Amino acid sequence: MHPDTLMLGGRYFGREITVAASALKRDTRSSLRYLLERSVRKLAHRFDPALWEDDDVRIRKAAPLLEKLDELLEPFLPGQTLPGTDLFAQRLDEIADTCEDLASVANLDTVPVDVVRRLSAWSRVVPQGRHKVAIIEHVDRLQESARNALLKTLEEPSRGVTFVLTTTHRGAVIETILSRARCYGFHTRGAEESREVISRVFRDEPRKNASIRDYLISVDGRGLRPLAERYIEVCLGAGSLELGLLDEIDRTLETLGGAEGFRYLVEELTDLLRGVLLDGEALPARQIDRWRDLLSKACERVEAYHVQPKLALEGLYFAMRQAA
Repeated sequence: MHPDTLMLGGRYFGREITVAASALKRDTRSSLRYLLERSVRKLAHRFDPALWEDDDVRIRKAAPLLEKLDELLEPFLPGQTLPGTDLFAQRLDEIADTCEDLASVANLDTVPVDVVRRLSAWSRVVPQGRHKVAIIEHVDRLQESARNALLKTLEEPSRGVTFVLTTTHRGAVIETILSRARCYGFHTRGAEESREVISRVFRDEPRKNASIRDYLISVDGRGLRPLAERYIEVCLGAGSLELGLLDEIDRTLETLGGAEGFRYLVEELTDLLRGVLLDGEALPARQIDRWRDLLSKACERVEAYHVQPKLALEGLYFAMRQAA
């Protein structure tokens, strides 16, 4: 919330907020309240007035939702009196729903070039404190115009400003941006570390060998597995691909972070292929390998080339039907 900090880019807002709300339902101590507040602020901070024109239609739509969110969040902040038992879970669900509405106001995965330009202007204003920090998540997903605008800012950065750029696909970040950054790599948590996080941070009982990703999806999967089962059925010849199914999958993936959700769907589909039977017999290993390769390429199209998930799923359907 500090005025010397800005945040841009998409992330798995809905999933993180739902998981934090679920943890607070189990344990109401201050650390869980902070967890919820932080997850909500990460989303709300994307609509900082410093990043948007006052007359932008997205800001006009976001304003009443931000006001409602502040009102709903207030009693859950550390030190405040929690709602009564009859309203406690209901208010938490309302927070999650309002955050979902807020996230749908703008495609936060696709940062407009005007937002990057306003970020550049913000970075040149004297900070209220001693330093400024701008965090851009999934910087590899920026469109070309936004990348070029960011590059100009990084070429001549203002004193006292730090830019933190994150990505899970370093190879997808243009070399001119990488050459102006100091790169740090972070290893994935092991099984023991993951169990400790699930137990200590989320106050939940970890499943055997569950990763943080697996845990988050299990809490906020939003019916991902059933949708994957329906999709794989039509790909294997049980009917035609209906627009309604694509729309339902698309909405679900949006709550899971768009491209990030698509990757989870691909993992579910890959897992389902292991148990697929045709005419009572297991699929040949070579055929499964072909389908896995198609799934991997579809994931690459969404993550590296920013193809819309719905279009990627439609293309994957025809490719899998041809390879059946």
